[in-house]
Amino acid sequence: MKKSLIALLFGILLLNPISQAFAQEYEDLLVLLVDEKYEKCLDKAEKYTDKDETKNDPLPYLYAAQALFAMSQDHQYIEDYPKAYKECLTWIGKYRKKDKAYTYRTDAEPFIEELKGIILEEVDNYLLEASEKSYKKALSLMKKVTKMDPDCGGSMLLRGELEVLNKNKSEGKDMVVEGFDMINKVGTDIQFDDLTLTQQKYMKYSLMFSAKLVKEKDLARAREIIAIGQPYFGEERDDCKIEDNSDFNKLYKEITG
Repeated sequence: MKKSLIALLFGILLLNPISQAFAQEYEDLLVLLVDEKYEKCLDKAEKYTDKDETKNDPLPYLYAAQALFAMSQDHQYIEDYPKAYKECLTWIGKYRKKDKAYTYRTDAEPFIEELKGIILEEVDNYLLEASEKSYKKALSLMKKVTKMDPDCGGSMLLRGELEVLNKNKSEGKDMVVEGFDMINKVGTDIQFDDLTLTQQKYMKYSLMFSAKLVKEKDLARAREIIAIGQPYFGEERDDCKIEDNSDFNKLYKEITG
């Protein structure tokens, strides 16, 4: 998986004009990454982030995250970099914070999509466990997701619900409101087709999770929540990037009767 991901990223660098510009600026990091010299790439990227003239440049943070992710997928780095995956998530969050305008979206998005997809599976497993410990682990991951993709309304909603479950009620409720506000802008301020695959997945997952949380105590509210997703995941539409929405349809029928 790591080689195919790096190959994808390298291909984007060669084809995109903006990417060509920064490839020249950080060609040393690019070459090290493509040559699978991940430790050297990480070391050089970290040095760039320590220098006054380059510490605010987003790209070294992106390269550092990519190098760490590649190491997390290779057993030879387990002993020296046991927390490579966790550190990768921290670095990609730092990258996104530096790239507020998402200038390098074309270059970063495939990588962020990969990470968000992995995390959603991890979060789902934790939530199926439904314990105090698993909720804390799920929240820790969702904090990473909202940093790497602040435009993902579903991620914000899911994080908010988890904050509440972890007894951060005031902050969590504000995030829940913000998440619903972002989701409700789909179809008006932003088109559903403009959402990435993982943004659509998090939107669906968060609406389902929120509805399930309240259906026993407030069935009317659960119906309101699940109804938000019905036009997007309950009907056949060409702009839905998710292949299978049978889980949504099952829950919709269960809640609406």
